[in-house]
Amino acid sequence: MNRAPFNRWLIVPALCLVLVASASAQEHPFIAQYALTELPGAIRIDWTIQGGNTCNGQEVERSTDGITFARVHRIDGICGNTSAPVPYHWFDNAPPEFSTVYYRVKLGIDGYTSVKSIHFRQLTTSEQRLFPNPVTDAATLVVNASATSAIDVRITDASGREVMLITGVQGQAITIDARALVPGLYSYTAVAGGRTFQGRFIKL
Repeated sequence: MNRAPFNRWLIVPALCLVLVASASAQEHPFIAQYALTELPGAIRIDWTIQGGNTCNGQEVERSTDGITFARVHRIDGICGNTSAPVPYHWFDNAPPEFSTVYYRVKLGIDGYTSVKSIHFRQLTTSEQRLFPNPVTDAATLVVNASATSAIDVRITDASGREVMLITGVQGQAITIDARALVPGLYSYTAVAGGRTFQGRFIKL
């Protein structure tokens, strides 16, 4: 039985992370403020149209690669005001899990805001995730359990022989050091908060 080294990665459920535009970003002249905030299970998009500017309809677009965007929300009607700034916001309640998510706002026919990105490191629709898979050097296993739970992970090879045991890691995520594993198919069983999670991965 081997006890592999590991790193702890604690995911805070109430994480609130705000990203603002970098100094080099060229923002749309209509926009006075634009920010992304990570919340438990969601991402909030805030933007403000400067006073004196209006547009007809707005669309929030989302991407996972910063290149190909798709509309995820629309606001119909006249936006902005001829005399005062107007703030807007929208909650993305289904962002891609454990991904870098990109957003931009389309201001009618007047163009787009700059593109902003945020790292969303939460499980919202699945019970567990191991990534990357296939594995080269290390993988991260995330389970849908309390952040105060301790995770125990048992890894077996294709013949059912135990090759790794990691115990007592607190949090929702654990790093699996796979450098000592020979290439092949492996299974894992994780126990956390009285729940059992199982899956497989390939070591290259």
